[in-house]
Amino acid sequence: RAATSTSGPGFSLMAEGIGWAGMNEVPVVITYYMRGAPSTGQPTRTGQADLKFALNVSHGEFPRIVIASGDHVEAFWDAIWALNLAERYQTPVIHLLEKAIANSYVVTEESNFRGEYVIDRGKLVRPETDYFPRFQVTEDGISPRVRLGEAGVFYTGDEHNEWGHITEASTTRRTMYEKRMRKLETADREIPEEKRVNVFGEGDYAVVTWGFTKGAMLDVLDELQAMGVMAIQVRMFSPYPRNLMRKLLQGKKAIIALEGNYQAQGAEVMTEQTGVLPTHYVLKYNGRLITSDEVVEGVKRALKGERRVVLSAGQ
Repeated sequence: RAATSTSGPGFSLMAEGIGWAGMNEVPVVITYYMRGAPSTGQPTRTGQADLKFALNVSHGEFPRIVIASGDHVEAFWDAIWALNLAERYQTPVIHLLEKAIANSYVVTEESNFRGEYVIDRGKLVRPETDYFPRFQVTEDGISPRVRLGEAGVFYTGDEHNEWGHITEASTTRRTMYEKRMRKLETADREIPEEKRVNVFGEGDYAVVTWGFTKGAMLDVLDELQAMGVMAIQVRMFSPYPRNLMRKLLQGKKAIIALEGNYQAQGAEVMTEQTGVLPTHYVLKYNGRLITSDEVVEGVKRALKGERRVVLSAGQ
């Protein structure tokens, strides 16, 4: 099983390799911890501004799965999940963290790391012939695969047929293009949307967030509930849980995007996928974490009518 970890500059250099993995349907996990950017930016500070880069890295269209952990325990279990997803759907999986998670530790119950889990290798087979159609066209888009390095299997960054041989034929191009993209549709059908979203509490108002902001939000959940505010944490951005998110947000008096970036990138993806626009934004992008006090402050200001609240605590 193949996995690596990096931050923004390293991920930028991996863009071509990720595209190659997409073309060759190679299972690989990249744990990507976001920090201050662009360029060298603030390498010792946290960030949450790379979501759309992760969703669109490399040129062209190919499936990639993007998940975002909200705390250390989630990061542990998501690492297992990511490897299973990569092998089941034979595609790059980008596991988003923030520097605040990647370079910190917590004291937690040992029981949080106990539990049953399954190792899902997907359609991994042993070749029965000396010449294997690695990219066989299937209904779900997922082909039987063998381990990298097996004899009689061909890989190339060029478009190819089922046997891995380069082709310029327009009909084959369309067939293979659609075969690859079907894998994301298959993942969307198979992965329960309830596993892609965490919901805390209920109310007439909703705060939508993702990543490490989860902790600050949960610390003040009782206060949010007293204000009639429920909390929603998006855990998977590709494939996006569009149906569940539409259902959760339907009829809300206010939808507040709570994020650690300027553009509210998670909210932009939400709108793209569901058609639902936030009514308010609570944002922070000075390299410091959003604190629990700031969550309460930001939500209160939003509910009083301030459409865009920019937080700035931290020296």
